[in-house]
Amino acid sequence: MDNDIVKFGLAESRRLLFQIKAQLKRLGACRMPALPGMALLGIALPALVLILLVALGGTAAEAYRAPGRPAAAARSSGSATVYPEFRSSFGTIRWISDQMPIKVYIAPGLTLDSIIDPQLGAPMTNVDGRDRWPDLVADVVSNPQQFQSLPIAQGYVPEHYQAALQGINSWKAFERDGLFKFQLVNDPGDADIYVFWTNHFVNKLGLGLFQNDIRGYTAKRSFPYKAIMSGKQAQFKPVVTLLRTTEANGITMPAVKMKASAAHEFGHALGIEGHSPYPSDLMSVYYGRGAISTNDAATIRYLYHLTPDLIP
Repeated sequence: MDNDIVKFGLAESRRLLFQIKAQLKRLGACRMPALPGMALLGIALPALVLILLVALGGTAAEAYRAPGRPAAAARSSGSATVYPEFRSSFGTIRWISDQMPIKVYIAPGLTLDSIIDPQLGAPMTNVDGRDRWPDLVADVVSNPQQFQSLPIAQGYVPEHYQAALQGINSWKAFERDGLFKFQLVNDPGDADIYVFWTNHFVNKLGLGLFQNDIRGYTAKRSFPYKAIMSGKQAQFKPVVTLLRTTEANGITMPAVKMKASAAHEFGHALGIEGHSPYPSDLMSVYYGRGAISTNDAATIRYLYHLTPDLIP
């Protein structure tokens, strides 16, 4: 291709890009009308924006903004991407150095499903009531007799414990970066994060949930970082993870899937609140390849270099 044509094309692309950005700022819309004069080419503005941004080093996140919401573009770190979904709707959540080492207790097959909500007639561990899980576990742990009477989850096998441990320990690699520290504890009264088990998840009606391959849930209660640092008292509650022991067809969850489930949920416990939009990432809803990806690594590193808005 002639160099003069290439130079002209780039110049025109930059000029159009500046016009497009100005329109985006003024209109704040996700879908835009076609550019005047481009109809014959059949190129709508959103597609043109993406083409120009890719050509000039931008990202799709720069082009599309939800109305009334600030931009939350993915950040590139070399060949890896920091996905903005790590933030909760309330801001950034992560553990701080004063809370470390984070103490983790993996219950040996114990389930909380036998504890029934008297008003609902469904287990207290129903997924619609996840905001109450921290209180539930705090109460159970403080009552040794009740804790010792907890049954073993149906479908649980000893291999699940080792798989969960391996999955959680896969985050140990980031201790070398000084991001955080955590350790396994055997005393349930001395933990910050608890892992329990369930045969399958239910909603508030007690109906089983078997769709979408959801293998775990994590619940946490967080407190404003600045308020805590200024001396305000808070009644901290444990972070609670429940892992499913069986697949949708009722067979025992394979160890390789359990390892991925535990690693995924521990990523949530550490502060990655949402799910990665990239299917190959562990922190996507698809569990990726079952291991921490370069995007997951970039995201957790980025998160732990931020000042948190909230702490667990």
